[in-house]
Amino acid sequence: MNYFLQTKLLEDKNFKRYLEENSDYIKYLNRNPSNYKHFINDMKMLYQERKVDKINNVINTVDIISTLFNNIK
Repeated sequence: MNYFLQTKLLEDKNFKRYLEENSDYIKYLNRNPSNYKHFINDMKMLYQERKVDKINNVINTVDIISTLFNNIK
């Protein structure tokens, strides 16, 4: 694994945590650094950091608030 990739992985706390939980990615990244994009996609999917997940969270929050206001009436 090249130095740039190592520093990038260790700087972000989510990357580091995901590597600790899925240590097999160290082997994959050592063999082929282009697996970095796949690593990022898997991490974002697991920790729900994709744009779709964030939008769904906002929609769910708005639904909860609207339900709460409707119940108060």
